[in-house]
Formats: sequence, structure tokens, C-alpha cells
Amino acid sequence: MNRYIPFLILLLLGILLGFSISLTFIVAPLMFSHFSQRFAGEIMQTIFPYYFASGWLIGIIIYTFIAILSLKEKEIVKKLKSFIIALSIMIFSYMALHKAILPIAESLNNQYYSLLDAGKKEEAVLIKEKFKKVHAISSSLNLMNILILAFLFYNFYFKIKNKEL
Repeated sequence: MNRYIPFLILLLLGILLGFSISLTFIVAPLMFSHFSQRFAGEIMQTIFPYYFASGWLIGIIIYTFIAILSLKEKEIVKKLKSFIIALSIMIFSYMALHKAILPIAESLNNQYYSLLDAGKKEEAVLIKEKFKKVHAISSSLNLMNILILAFLFYNFYFKIKNKEL
């Protein structure tokens, strides 16, 4: 079974990287360019919890696979030191997006539309500015996660290719 674990790790990283890139650079822009901002935002609010949760859950699954590999080969943690550090950063970032930043953004967005619906445009503009700041943080972390995923994928692929694992 251990010979399949590196393939599974690479597969999971590839799936998450592909999903992240397609959601960030294809799906979200298409949604906002073809639908009203409010409707597109509601759809994305439905997708993002699953997206962010998948990031940290896949990271934990990969940790588990590395732990299984380490039962047979004790030196694997040393060989994967930079990989494990980057994986840890990615997991914490996805957790922060899922459990802290996303709820704040959703709350601000809901407040914004409630104020607009109530005719309180001036107050809504203030909330929108707060939302933009949270969105900028979220977008930055998401881009960082995509870069980390690319590093993880290529790092692990070359370790397999060079028979370091």
C-alpha cells in the first residue's frame, strides 16, 4: 500500500490546485461578469465554505499519508521538511479563511444588502468598505495558497521523480 501513497498525495494536491485555480480565475470572474453582483455573491457564498474546508481537510489527509509513510521509513519527515512546513502554512491559511475570514465577510455582505434594501445607502457604503478590506485579505490568502499548492505539487513530484521518497 505504501507505494500508492505518494501517488495519492500527488493526486490530492493536483485536484486541490486545479480546483483552486479554476474557482479563482475562471468560475468567480465568470459569475461576476454574467450575473448581478448580489446573485453572483450569493452563489459564491455557497461555494466558498466547501472550497476552504476542502483545502484544510485535504492537507490533514496528506499529513496522515505522510505519517503512514513514516512508519516504514523514519527519515521521510527530514526529506519532506520544507514540504511539511509549506503544508502546515497552507492548512492554517485555509482554516483561517474557512472559520474566521469567511464568516466576517458573509456577515458584512449581508449587512450591506440589508442596509441597501432598507434605503440606507450611506451606511451601506461604510459596510462595503469594510467588506472590501476583508475581501482583499481573503483574496491575498487564497493567492498565497495557490502558490503554496503549486510549490507542494512540484516539490513532491520531483522528489518522487528523483526517487528521494
